[in-house]
Amino acid sequence: MAQIKYYNLLIVPEGVENPFGIRVKSWVLKTAVGLAILLVVTLILFFIFSGRLMMRASQVERLEKENEGLKLYKYKLLLLEQNMKDTRAIVDRIAVLAGVDFEIPELPPDSVLLASLEEQSSNEIPMPDPAQQKIPSGLPLRGFMTRGYSDEPEDLHPGVDIAAAIGTPVLATATGKVTYAGYDSTYGLTIIMDHENNISTLYGHNSELLAASGSTVVAGARIALSGNTGKSTAPHLHYEIRENGKSVNPLRYIENYEIPNK
Repeated sequence: MAQIKYYNLLIVPEGVENPFGIRVKSWVLKTAVGLAILLVVTLILFFIFSGRLMMRASQVERLEKENEGLKLYKYKLLLLEQNMKDTRAIVDRIAVLAGVDFEIPELPPDSVLLASLEEQSSNEIPMPDPAQQKIPSGLPLRGFMTRGYSDEPEDLHPGVDIAAAIGTPVLATATGKVTYAGYDSTYGLTIIMDHENNISTLYGHNSELLAASGSTVVAGARIALSGNTGKSTAPHLHYEIRENGKSVNPLRYIENYEIPNK
């Protein structure tokens, strides 16, 4: 079979009666087709890899921002650790002067903390459905407890006081119905909720109320923002639990975990 040396390309323009042709050498046509195929493949690969490069560039930018945030977080932790050391030294001196055997425990080493985290992750217990948590559990916010419960006549205090910055979210400790949301002459802006077994909870001295009277709220939902209203000398939350209308120590209802602020 004879080798093809030329290809004739017939060109027929629209509206022209006499077409014309072009004679192209075989190797020229094959080379042109090969270059066209190579160009198409190159363009496809370019768009694929450029897309990946752009994605990685955005990831690098995001990681750089996260790294800056972690550096700032680490710096804050170092300051907190130093403050804890200073506080521990002050408490130790006060305890010695007062003749009290008390000291703030040291933080465990990193290896112990990491082992605890791994143990917790391997033994995760599913949290209960908030709607089914109808008995108070934990505290309504995180903060320092400045005053505890007392039923002594000379030091009567029907709940616990938790110091917290104004505007800290106050969470319902159990699912229930809001029976009062308004201003009280003693507790300022106050929320009272009814729960199962004739149990009720009271949240006082708030700066803002987020739940309305008559509404049903699930455990862990925001019901107020802590404040300094009513008869209060500093920003804090007054938290009460009542059984059959009588105040009891809220610490009886604190379990091994507390509902975190959200």
